[in-house]
Amino acid sequence: MNKNSKLFIVFSLFAIISISIVATTIYFLQSQTNKIKNKKNFSSVEIAKSETCLTCHSKIQGIEDSHSPDKIGCYSCHLGNPKAKSKEDAHQNMILIPGNFTDLDKTCGSPNCHPQMIPRMKNNIMNSMNGVVTVDKWVFDESASPTFKNSIEEIKFSPAEKHLRNLCASCHLSNVKTEIGPINELSRGGGCLACHLNYSEDALKELNYSKKQLTKFHPNISLQINNMHCFGCHSRSGRISLSYDGWHETLYKPEEIKSKIGFRVLDDGRVVQQIKKDVHSEKGLLCVDCHNSYEIMGDGNYYLHKEEQLQIQCVDCHLTQKPKTKKLNEFDFESKKIAELIGTANWKAEYLLSAKGNPFTNVIYENEKSFLIKKRTKQKIEIKKPSFACTEGFAHKDLSCTTCHNSWTPQCIGCHTEYDADSKMFDLLDNKDAEGEWLEHPQDLIAGITTLAVRESKNKREVIEVMPGMVLTIQKSRNEKPSFKRLFAPAFSHTIRKESKSCKDCHLNPLVLGYGRGKLDYAIKNGKGKFVFTPTYPNIKYDNLPQDAWTGFLKERKSNAATRENIRTFSVNEQKQILTVGSCLTCHEANSKVMKAALYDFDRAIKLKSNECVLPAF
Repeated sequence: MNKNSKLFIVFSLFAIISISIVATTIYFLQSQTNKIKNKKNFSSVEIAKSETCLTCHSKIQGIEDSHSPDKIGCYSCHLGNPKAKSKEDAHQNMILIPGNFTDLDKTCGSPNCHPQMIPRMKNNIMNSMNGVVTVDKWVFDESASPTFKNSIEEIKFSPAEKHLRNLCASCHLSNVKTEIGPINELSRGGGCLACHLNYSEDALKELNYSKKQLTKFHPNISLQINNMHCFGCHSRSGRISLSYDGWHETLYKPEEIKSKIGFRVLDDGRVVQQIKKDVHSEKGLLCVDCHNSYEIMGDGNYYLHKEEQLQIQCVDCHLTQKPKTKKLNEFDFESKKIAELIGTANWKAEYLLSAKGNPFTNVIYENEKSFLIKKRTKQKIEIKKPSFACTEGFAHKDLSCTTCHNSWTPQCIGCHTEYDADSKMFDLLDNKDAEGEWLEHPQDLIAGITTLAVRESKNKREVIEVMPGMVLTIQKSRNEKPSFKRLFAPAFSHTIRKESKSCKDCHLNPLVLGYGRGKLDYAIKNGKGKFVFTPTYPNIKYDNLPQDAWTGFLKERKSNAATRENIRTFSVNEQKQILTVGSCLTCHEANSKVMKAALYDFDRAIKLKSNECVLPAF
């Protein structure tokens, strides 16, 4: 055999092997494609054909693609008997309102849907209400600390626990939604539906249909979460949903504001007054434009207080330094899926990360600037960096952003809480009438600047806002003397404004320092300076402090002053330092050279003061 023949044979064998490999590859890819096609057909057409539900409900509209009956049928959510031939048999054991925690393992959290969400949602503080429960029990002297593990579903019938059942317990996700209809101001709980249920105008109209009339429009289950989903629970207690849109709760009755401008009546009968919106509300941002899924649904950990579950902080977006970012292909599955579903996915973009390292699905970093994409409208807006005043010098390095930029905070400065054993209440946990009722008698509801406090942890000291959390008397029975508590709580009222408080608003404001409202005068006599405080409210008999105070003038409370163990009033020494700066501000403008220099080295500024400067003698 000559050389050419050998080459021909080798070449032929190589060609045959190559063709075989290509053919095998094509066959494999086709078989995989067919499998995918068959799987797709099975998940849509086959399921739809196999469920007799669609015999009657074949024209259903309104559900987005992820939950379309063509994809998952009806049984996945509503159970029942999908093979039955009659309406009666088909609807047997059907779940009309899926998503409640009572059925979660069979509906939304079933093995084929979202099983990973069950432990996260059950540990979610919006389900456990842990801090609400433990603080209340501590205030009622039923525990030694406000910080321990105790969920709302574990409570029994002590005075504090009956107080929770009567006034608080409806605002947890496990509370069962029992009636069809959209989420509104009166909605509480409902599990997954609390956030993900939306009714179109057509679906709303069909709510009035008789039960004998087939509907065409199904409510949607989606990521189109709006602020009404948050309102029912978050318009109480801290009143965040109210404050964000500029509303402040009052003690007016509906009939008293009929001719007044700037008021409205909520669905539960409370009267609110327009004060000033949060700047983010003015710009059209939704709650979910900032708060991510790992905050709202929890990250799987069980937290003892709300602030521990928070994932974000102002400087995550309002940048003070070069941020950490991730690209879409580096996202965890959940964040990537959310970005795709809400339409903010961009494979080239750099996404900012939250304080705990999870990506914002709608905040990107480009050209050394951060941009927010509104989840509802997809409008892209630049996020401004903090002004130089926010980071200038060293004096204010411990201040949280809200201490200067929250414009007002709702405050209740006195409440008498009493138990009437002869009355009846509605048990908000068991959802039934019960004997005995807790009654609250608030005194004053005020909107304005609030008090500052120090929050300390192992490695951090931070100045934050606090509000009167529980300034109240508690009377557990008619024959028992009332107990008195004066406790302030951490506040983030969501009333952020671009403009900030002035230096005098803090350094010369007795309310900010914890003394309460009143007149704080700086008088110079015989070459000595002295601060004199005259309170607006009289001292009350229980602790000899003004009604709205947190601590006494140039005094401090070292324990049992706040609803958190790591929050305290300013120490006497800290108060003196703040007031000393205030004395300087009685003569020097805040933007003067001497006050600017004081931001960097106050002690040096004091050494260089002129003989005309008179500092306070404490």
